[in-house]
Amino acid sequence: MLPHKLSSKGSSSTEATLQSLYNRAARAFLHRDVAITFTLLSAAFALLPPPLAPSPDPLDVHRRKWDILRITLETTVFSSTPDVADLPRPLRESLLLSPQLFISTSHARSLTLFTPSSLYRKPSSAFLPHQVLVTLVASSIKIDCPIVGREMTEDWLSKRGQYDFIPSTGEPYHKVLELYCLHVLPRLGEWEYVKEFLSYENELSSDKRRELHLALEAQHTQALESTRRKTPKPETPPSPTPIPPSRSLSPASSSSSLSTTSTRTAVPASPRPKLTRPHSSSSTSAVSDATITRSPRHHHNQSMRRRSSSASGVRIPRILPVDHSLAIAPPPTSLALIRSYFNRYFTANRIAALSVLFFLIPLLSFILRRRRRLETPADLVRRRLLEARGDSVVRRLWNELVRAVLDTVRMGGGGLV
Repeated sequence: MLPHKLSSKGSSSTEATLQSLYNRAARAFLHRDVAITFTLLSAAFALLPPPLAPSPDPLDVHRRKWDILRITLETTVFSSTPDVADLPRPLRESLLLSPQLFISTSHARSLTLFTPSSLYRKPSSAFLPHQVLVTLVASSIKIDCPIVGREMTEDWLSKRGQYDFIPSTGEPYHKVLELYCLHVLPRLGEWEYVKEFLSYENELSSDKRRELHLALEAQHTQALESTRRKTPKPETPPSPTPIPPSRSLSPASSSSSLSTTSTRTAVPASPRPKLTRPHSSSSTSAVSDATITRSPRHHHNQSMRRRSSSASGVRIPRILPVDHSLAIAPPPTSLALIRSYFNRYFTANRIAALSVLFFLIPLLSFILRRRRRLETPADLVRRRLLEARGDSVVRRLWNELVRAVLDTVRMGGGGLV
């Protein structure tokens, strides 16, 4: 009984010390005094070891507050451009990390801080408070690394609820889900996956689920509008300049130009006779002889021209033959139409291709996934939601088959199949 009193007295004094240090550290952080804040953080975590057993601990509140303050300070320094000379050495070293490694290191450190030391196991997200997870995910968004935030959230969602003393349902679950659906996945462009995830979700109330759907639709519309504004409009080609009309030439000049430039002047078959005054009989006889003596080819040409002109002027109606068998044949039945449609569009090659695409490949993917038993955190989250829904075995097999088909089609569209 005496050691228990001594331990409780030591724990109360540690809590008082941690609270006093936290007030000073929070004040220094608000005044942007990074050096003093970091010094107080180091002093506080020297008094905050991981818990011993997976049970409520009086220092859990202080661990959570101090870890959130440490993550906030380091993220602020990492995302800004501070004076490196005034920073402590650990903060200067953290600036050399990539954003992914920076967030992953902070997440691993938080898991080690909250996982009980008596459990000989790898640090797990099952012990991570939702407030610390929200802070880590917000930090990943701030430094433009939402992919790590997605991995942390899905890891927490797949392992939550293993211990009753760690809140993971109700309001904590709603806060994590709101950050995951409205901030993390939209920044990755996973709009369809968010809608699919919310269709599986069944723990939230109908009002909160409706609020998430409305907020998601508003964000999607705004993102499409901003993308449409950023897309450059196609440039319209310049209108051609009008060419001024040329001046009309005089008949004399046009005739002279035609006479000089034309190389294909029509020449009659026989020259025209000259008409002279009738003052002598010789000239009259010459004219009559010239007019009478014309070549038979000339008469043939004139007769052909007259026939062509008469043929072009008068159209001879053409009577088309009528096929009486078409009028006598009965109309096709609906069964014949359906059979002709299927014979036209569903050939043997197409049926074989569709069978391979929608049956053989999903079946092989399903069998390989079951044999490998490699599940991502997203698959674990989806499986937990389906188990909580209480679907039958047939419905689960149908959902797995539909998901395999969708994955195959998506991989085929991306050129992976």
